[in-house]
Amino acid sequence: MKSIMMFLSIVLLLSGCASKPDYRAAQNGSVGYSEQKITDDRYRVQFKSYSRSVADASDFALLRSAQLTQQQGYDWFVVTSKETFVESEAYQPSSSLGVSHQRQLERDCGLITCNSYRRPSTEVDMTIAAGSGNERKEVHTILDIRMGKGVKLNEEAYSAQDVIDNLIDKSQRD
Repeated sequence: MKSIMMFLSIVLLLSGCASKPDYRAAQNGSVGYSEQKITDDRYRVQFKSYSRSVADASDFALLRSAQLTQQQGYDWFVVTSKETFVESEAYQPSSSLGVSHQRQLERDCGLITCNSYRRPSTEVDMTIAAGSGNERKEVHTILDIRMGKGVKLNEEAYSAQDVIDNLIDKSQRD
């Protein structure tokens, strides 16, 4: 019984972790971030994730834009174009464990008499299947950014350091 509960705990833990996006460089079109240089101060930044939240991919694309801005020696960036593609997939990652204790009544009848026996019975039922009605989304966010130095261009510009300070914790939690 303890081993079943331990197994169930591990399955639930792993299924919970599977829904969080990872902040990492993408490898061959996998999840994560990638960027493409357009000109010296312009880049296309992409972030692809599997998540229940579209906001995660947008936040991580902004975070990567801020890090890239600083790596290139700039202070701020402006998002000149943003596209987000979402492909939803219904899935149901659930597990269930059922344990029932009961007494079974058995009768053994002959020609003249019947004998009745009651004995304890325990049934364990475990289901590991896709089944809780959740929806997983493949989210792909693409940002075209222009970088700058010194005083921010306008209110639309993001301070690279401010974005990093506000979003870096999120990337480390997930």
